[in-house]
Amino acid sequence: MDLVRRLLGEAAGETGASEATLWLLSDDETHLEGTANHGPTPAILEQARVPVTGSVVGLVASNGLAASIGPEDYHNPDIDRLTGVQTGAMIAVPVYVRGKLRGVISAINPRAGGLFAATDLERLSWKAYLAGLVLADQCA
Repeated sequence: MDLVRRLLGEAAGETGASEATLWLLSDDETHLEGTANHGPTPAILEQARVPVTGSVVGLVASNGLAASIGPEDYHNPDIDRLTGVQTGAMIAVPVYVRGKLRGVISAINPRAGGLFAATDLERLSWKAYLAGLVLADQCA
């Protein structure tokens, strides 16, 4: 996971996010499990789970489409409670491994405040593509 953590660090830097997390689908595909994190609370997020239903990352995992939310949009509050960090803005993109959707990368809270830009979503999508290649190599 060292290469994935490096990609997450690059993703956070390039998007201005306070953190970025890789979420992988559970075996039964009902949850996303925090697998790698670059941010202030990796020990918490790398043990966390969120349901596919009722979460932004779950929506991305369900439909394969990237998402961007702001402070007024719903997101599952469980992770905010666990980390003590309020999500004000989030972008999330699907991660494909050998053509199959296997997870999501999310980035939260631009350090400059406000919302993420469309270019941030593009940058995160590129990092998700690279993470999929890394994961495919690790599973070979």
